[in-house]
Amino acid sequence: MSRSVHRTAAGTSAPLDGEARPRLAAGVTFEQTDEDRWITMLHGVPSSRVSGAVVALLSSMDGETMLRDLHLRFAASDPPPAFLALVQRFRDCGLLDDAHRTPPGRVSFRPPFTVQFATMHAPTIFARLSGRAGPPSLMRLALPIGILLCAGLLAAALQAHDIRQVLTSPLPLTELMVLVAVLACLTLFHECAHGITLTRFGGSPRRAGFMLIYLAPAFFVDVTDGWRLGERRQRVAVALAGPAVHGAVGAAAALAALATPLAEADRMLLLLSLSCAGIVVVNLIPFVRFDGYLALMSALDEPNLRDRAMHDARHALARMLFGGARADRRLDRWWGVPFGIASIVTPVVLVLVAVARIADALAGGGPVWGLVTVALGTTVTSVGIVIVVRGLGRVLRAGVSPLRFGLVTAALAAAVIAAGAVTPVSLSATYGFVTERDRVVLVQAGEAPRAEIAAGAAVALTTNGILAHERIGAGTAAPRAPRSIEVPVDALLPVLAGDAMTEAVIVADVEVRAEDRDAVVSGRARVDLGTRNLWQALWAKGVEAPLSPLLSDK
Repeated sequence: MSRSVHRTAAGTSAPLDGEARPRLAAGVTFEQTDEDRWITMLHGVPSSRVSGAVVALLSSMDGETMLRDLHLRFAASDPPPAFLALVQRFRDCGLLDDAHRTPPGRVSFRPPFTVQFATMHAPTIFARLSGRAGPPSLMRLALPIGILLCAGLLAAALQAHDIRQVLTSPLPLTELMVLVAVLACLTLFHECAHGITLTRFGGSPRRAGFMLIYLAPAFFVDVTDGWRLGERRQRVAVALAGPAVHGAVGAAAALAALATPLAEADRMLLLLSLSCAGIVVVNLIPFVRFDGYLALMSALDEPNLRDRAMHDARHALARMLFGGARADRRLDRWWGVPFGIASIVTPVVLVLVAVARIADALAGGGPVWGLVTVALGTTVTSVGIVIVVRGLGRVLRAGVSPLRFGLVTAALAAAVIAAGAVTPVSLSATYGFVTERDRVVLVQAGEAPRAEIAAGAAVALTTNGILAHERIGAGTAAPRAPRSIEVPVDALLPVLAGDAMTEAVIVADVEVRAEDRDAVVSGRARVDLGTRNLWQALWAKGVEAPLSPLLSDK
């Protein structure tokens, strides 16, 4: 037998058994933090916190000693499957020489939707930013921030009406550009807060840079060195330092909006406050590798919490559906499997919501934006298919019955297809609308309607808000021959561009109810196209509607 762990023909590591002779990876070192707590370091990057017994076990993995001997020496009271599962965890963390895991460098990819571009000079940068001041007092920082957040929530509650108006109205283009620039700067300060807090507590950020995470651009700072901090509350403080920046700025903006008499400034401050609040809420979701997850992991002192929980959840689901041997849990918590399932589902939901919001905002933008929408949807769908196929491949390689695997997979696929075929979905198409010669008309960028509009179809007229839409009227559609027209930009996109006009095409008239005629000028229209099944609706919304202006131009 080889003196290292066998590998399969595909290049992946073979299952562990008692005769395997694992070897500790060359890049693994250990650093003691207190009497019986150590940090495992992989190529100088903290991997996890472990006990002295685990360090002794790992240090004995020399490529010569069989696992059965290590079992008798270090964990004779544990059943062999439990010991093998522990060693498998070491392999999954990249601590054994067959793992082939290298630390992230200047460019790295983290499945499913994160790409990072980093500088390796972060330690020097944050050492200069933090200065020579001593460690921060958590109580001195937490108390004023808590008071500021409470005051900001009260100010927001007092301005609920103004907030609704801001959400449901288009935003001037100049203000939108300023808001994007401010939020970009805040994201930078958010990440700097992580790095500075870690440095002040005695740690050292290894990498920092720019990334695309779940289709959104952002900055980042690698604070895995926080595992070296001896106190959990310090590690939690490092994780929450970033959200604290956005929370404090959002609260201050809400208070400033309450005090300012200028309508334009009030609108900008409220939108900034809402944006910061949304960022804080998303950041605190514990089921994605955001700050809330890092804070929870640090508070529980459970390294790789999410990965271990998802592993347990995948095995539980696979066993329930496909059978197979029972796997020992990697996370010894009663809520581990539900947490793992939520960690699998939440990123999918976030991506789908992001794609839906982007597609909704660009629905009236014309051929180019339609192509962007389809490309975005195609990318997300392709990645999703790859993830599902890889997951099924792992299940099949785990030793389940091929017959049961095939039958269950076919049954699940048939159930999904059938459910989509019988699930009714109310389909609608989004257009802009303007008033032309005392008559309301539906308009779009491009030459042909994105969908066939039936005579008498119900039309809901709303504002074209930056984040929401308020109903201002209703009517019925009357199709007509397309005709070119110039319309305000906010009839097609949720932005105001002064007196600027853009070319569009009239695709239908709208018979507006008499009581709504005085309130209707321009905005967004949603036309009822009837009911279709789920698959037809997805195809119509995700492909036909966005591409029809592009195809009509050819």
